[in-house]
Amino acid sequence: MRHWLGVTLRGLCMGAADVVPGVSGGTMALILGLYPRLIDAVGNLGVGMLRRLRTRTFWALTAVGLKDPARLRGTPEGIDAARLLLLASLAAGVLPAIAAGTRFLPPLLGNYPAQMSGFFLGLVLASVTVPFRELERRGPARWLLALAAAGVTAWFVGLPAPSGGHARGMVTLVFDPPPAVDVALTPSNLTLRAPEDGTRPDIEYGLGTTVTVRAGTGSVEIEAISRPAGAAGNVPSGSIREAEGPFESARVTQAADFANGRDPALGYVFLGGVLAISAMALPGVSGAFVLLLLGLYHFMSVTLWTAISYRDPGAFVVVGIFVASLAIGLLSVVRILKHLFARWRDGTLAVLVGLMLGSLRKLWPFTEYSAEGREVLTLPDWGDPTVASVAIAFAAGLIAVLVLDGVGRRLKGSAAH
Repeated sequence: MRHWLGVTLRGLCMGAADVVPGVSGGTMALILGLYPRLIDAVGNLGVGMLRRLRTRTFWALTAVGLKDPARLRGTPEGIDAARLLLLASLAAGVLPAIAAGTRFLPPLLGNYPAQMSGFFLGLVLASVTVPFRELERRGPARWLLALAAAGVTAWFVGLPAPSGGHARGMVTLVFDPPPAVDVALTPSNLTLRAPEDGTRPDIEYGLGTTVTVRAGTGSVEIEAISRPAGAAGNVPSGSIREAEGPFESARVTQAADFANGRDPALGYVFLGGVLAISAMALPGVSGAFVLLLLGLYHFMSVTLWTAISYRDPGAFVVVGIFVASLAIGLLSVVRILKHLFARWRDGTLAVLVGLMLGSLRKLWPFTEYSAEGREVLTLPDWGDPTVASVAIAFAAGLIAVLVLDGVGRRLKGSAAH
């Protein structure tokens, strides 16, 4: 039993890593010494395992192995029982960690969008070193593959997100006292909030473009956009009541309902789940990062927490479809990726490097929204104090992955000797 409790504790670490884009749960499994066993267990899920699950003998053997794992060695039934116990023990740690992560990350994403983007940018940029280092041959053909993948990915992530629509509406900020100097309100330094109302969590909103408030101005009307995509941002009038920004104090007035927030299609959620779980078969790729790339990360974080905390039926439907997609991806696509990786290792790694580099466009911290709702990259305003905090978050992301990777390489080297 002590052995499996240790596996559960490692599952907690993996689950915590899985909810952070750029930190791969697979990498954490490698650091903790579980990766080969995990891939073996997942790769052997299938009809044979299902047949064994229907026999009393198998469950009796599993009960024995729960107390003494050493007694499961030597027979096919015992090996399958050990695989099942490994996956169950990991799930007992991974699932609560993911649930806890979805509680704390959405507020951080909503309140500090630029800083979190900077942190994720550092995580993913440092993670590129993992597949790059695994390349055995780095000839012109691999560089061309990487460049082509980077170009296509950068173009793809620059397209309007098909994952859903952001809610929009007008609010009025009343300053008390009026600012003594001109103040620039930007998408990264102003956060508006609709506090939770018993049916949904807090929803954060920001600006689509920079607005300059002149000295002495008592109030200003601005268009606000929900930070998570989805229908949850369509709040009724009077819901948005809090504001944080570069001013001493401000009161928020929302005269009309917000509209145009649309949940992503369920088919798109299913596809995102399959791709996210498939990422675990590749070194250095985070499933959360794949969801972020597809524009589903914030939506799924809010939806999962809404299902857990508010028992919302619609949220349960979305979560159920997402979980089903994870199961199907785990049983099918992961095996295909394992085969692809084993047969065309260098080519697959080169494409992976390009995909990660091209996706950095999606993580750029400084953006605005055009009149058509398209996200546009902008250069940082060096006079904005937000830039310094973004730079610190970026450095923290870089350091976190490099430290984890260094620990994993040392442990791998120790195991080899």
